[in-house]
Amino acid sequence: MPLTKHHHFSEKAVSFVPANGKFFFVVFTLLYFIPFKMLAQYIPLDVKSYKKSMESLLKANTSDSTKARACFELSYYWTNKEITKAKEYLNKAGQLSKNNSFLRAINYYYLGNYYHQQNKALAKQMYSQADNLLGKHNIPEAYKYRFWSWYGYSKIVNEEDNDVERLNIIVNKALPMAQKSRDRGLEGICYGTMAVIFNNSVRIQKAEEYFFKSIYLLKKSPYKSFLVDMYSRAARNYMVQVNRATEDSLEMQPVKERLPLAKNMLDSARTYLANFTTSTAAIEYYKYNAKYLRLLKQFNKANKNLDSAVVLARTNNLPYDLEILQLHKYQVYSDQGKYKKAKAIILSLLKNPSGIYYRENKLIYYYELSLTYARLGDYKNAYYWTLQTDKLDGTLNLAREREAIDKMDLKYKTAENEKKIIRLESEKKQALLAGKNNRLTSWLLAVGCLLFICIAGYSILLYRKNKKISKQQLKDIQQQQEIKLAQAMLQSQEEERNRMARDLHDGVGSMLAGIKINLSGIAAEVDKSYIQCINDTMRQLDNSVTELRRIAHNLVPDILLRYGLEEALQELAETLISPKTSIDLQCLNIKTDIAIGIQLSIYRIIQELLSNAVKHADASNILVQCSQNEHIFMIAVEDDGKGFDTEDTGAHRGIGISNIKNRVAYLNGTISYSRGKNQTGTIVNIELYVTT
Repeated sequence: MPLTKHHHFSEKAVSFVPANGKFFFVVFTLLYFIPFKMLAQYIPLDVKSYKKSMESLLKANTSDSTKARACFELSYYWTNKEITKAKEYLNKAGQLSKNNSFLRAINYYYLGNYYHQQNKALAKQMYSQADNLLGKHNIPEAYKYRFWSWYGYSKIVNEEDNDVERLNIIVNKALPMAQKSRDRGLEGICYGTMAVIFNNSVRIQKAEEYFFKSIYLLKKSPYKSFLVDMYSRAARNYMVQVNRATEDSLEMQPVKERLPLAKNMLDSARTYLANFTTSTAAIEYYKYNAKYLRLLKQFNKANKNLDSAVVLARTNNLPYDLEILQLHKYQVYSDQGKYKKAKAIILSLLKNPSGIYYRENKLIYYYELSLTYARLGDYKNAYYWTLQTDKLDGTLNLAREREAIDKMDLKYKTAENEKKIIRLESEKKQALLAGKNNRLTSWLLAVGCLLFICIAGYSILLYRKNKKISKQQLKDIQQQQEIKLAQAMLQSQEEERNRMARDLHDGVGSMLAGIKINLSGIAAEVDKSYIQCINDTMRQLDNSVTELRRIAHNLVPDILLRYGLEEALQELAETLISPKTSIDLQCLNIKTDIAIGIQLSIYRIIQELLSNAVKHADASNILVQCSQNEHIFMIAVEDDGKGFDTEDTGAHRGIGISNIKNRVAYLNGTISYSRGKNQTGTIVNIELYVTT
């Protein structure tokens, strides 16, 4: 048989529909913060959500350019599914793009997508026109669309069964645009396409090299559907055998050795598809996972994977994918020995082609049909299809085509090496220039240092010359400073006296007031049951004496130092609770690293507020809320007492309220008073600025 070399499934059409669920969130968020930019042929894995977001844009109050871009994307979405809707959105996008030259240019790109399946010659013209018009816009987005235009053009060339020309377009047209766009993900797409072309030519090692380059770049890009496709096709690369026709033990041994590598690639693809198994990106995964399972003789699982892929291909109207999936089903049936089913599939593929003609695929159909007839014992038909195979094989120049592909790859790598050499020479020149600049900088620094020394010496001489003259002036300044220092000391002493007076009033006064109230209650009831209450009152009196001693020695309460502000406030509230007065203290998020002086001020403020509520307002219920948010400390005190007129300025002149206001002012805070519900009681709200 002349058809024993390089015979395998070509599957040339690269029909990527990239997707990424996370990227949808990013795009949807950016709509409201930066100019909206689409990604041409990139559709996220979560296609339904992406489509919904584009439709929402059309209903939202957005600019015409944003709506135009949304229409472009929707036209691309509907191109394979419902051509009428695709045309409708494309026309609407054209209307919205009238006043924008850039959008008018990319309109031709989307026209190319629209005509891709209907009129390939016209689609090529649209892609070329888009590239021409976008060439007037020197911005990264323009280069991106120029890349997509050439990529779309190359897909048509691929469908025309011209791998050599497609590789030429990818290397010399699309790749330069991807590099100028500064989008490394687009470069990854180019390398992936090159890998597929080499894989079709059974250049396994070269294909592997470009697959790795593609996957490396795509992993860092948003084009996760392309990444899924590359993982799947890289798995296929490990399962390709040089002699596809025989699959004898010797020929299949290298393939079996590479199966773990194929599994790793398939597992990586499945990871990205975990929540998006209905995405078209899953077709390639199902296809090659089925091939992997077939090689392991797990035929039922292989068929289930192919059935899932068939559903996706039919749903998204992808006839060529359906054709190749049927070819894979043929291979499963053939390996199972179900030759009648296998024959029916091949005959169906010959009678109902997808519309995309590949010579190697047809050669495979002829050859496989001859083998199947021979396995069924129908040697007459087997001989007929063998003759057809030989005849078709004689018209192909596969060896010459593969040689041209290899030459183009060599030319590309040579050009890349030349670029590296040029870049290295440029870096060398830059290093030499940097060295010269460094030497010049060193000279300038030396001159600057010398100048500085001269100026410093002159300054010293000038200082000594003027020292005698300024001696008297220095004495005058010193006297003035001593006067100011004395004034500051006097002022400090006065402030210290005022502080001592406030502390005595706020601390001991409040405690004694509480004791007085408790003793008044006890005096009214002379009964043994109040002995314990009298003892408690005496302890309060002892605490008051202790507090007086501590204030006299300029100390803060022990409990504040030992346990912090929250515990000190809790003890304060408990000392003021009596049968007539209930106090509810609520503390939230109070930090323990507040400066001790500030803690003391907060303690005194709350102490004075509670004292006023108990002593003057005759309150029965008091609610105290303390909370902290970063550097803001909030105090709210509410009682049901008699209250006071918040509009009466005389009510704010008492020493207690004055002390509160001074402390609040010291902490850069604010204070407000209001009446409670039904104009009873008083509500005090305070906000303070605290530091650690």
